[in-house]
Amino acid sequence: MAFQICYDIPKREPEGGIMMDERLKQFAGFALALVMTTCMGIHYGEAAAMENETKKPVKIVQTAGRDVLGEFAPEFARYNDDILFGEVWSANDKLSLHDRSIVTVSALISQGITDSSLKYHITSARNNGVTKEEMVQIITQLGFYAGWPKAWAAFRLAKEVYEA
Repeated sequence: MAFQICYDIPKREPEGGIMMDERLKQFAGFALALVMTTCMGIHYGEAAAMENETKKPVKIVQTAGRDVLGEFAPEFARYNDDILFGEVWSANDKLSLHDRSIVTVSALISQGITDSSLKYHITSARNNGVTKEEMVQIITQLGFYAGWPKAWAAFRLAKEVYEA
């Protein structure tokens, strides 16, 4: 469970008759975060990641860039295989593969990219634990923000992947 700054401060009437309210609870949370940052060396945002402290990154190995473009565009192939997948996707101790897949699929759909790369990333999302129900909700949400036709096109590919 993620570390949360949350307190149940009892309401009482101090001198002056002012009830303790949400503002005081927020201040207490802020004060604790400040103490954690200055005294304990824990930065804001790290607290939520504390549950993943023991999680080790999984190295992602990708050769598609070199396989397809290696001789034609060797630097691009290296960026794809070594940087994008070898470093960015491999930082999965910081952002899970499940969540990276959601971000990637969302970005591709938002740009209207409905080619084999979207199908590849929807398949990867499924393999990374994104359920059919989650994918349906993701694409539905994107339909309202990125465009209905983009969602329709993405649903066609997602249906192929999840019904295979």
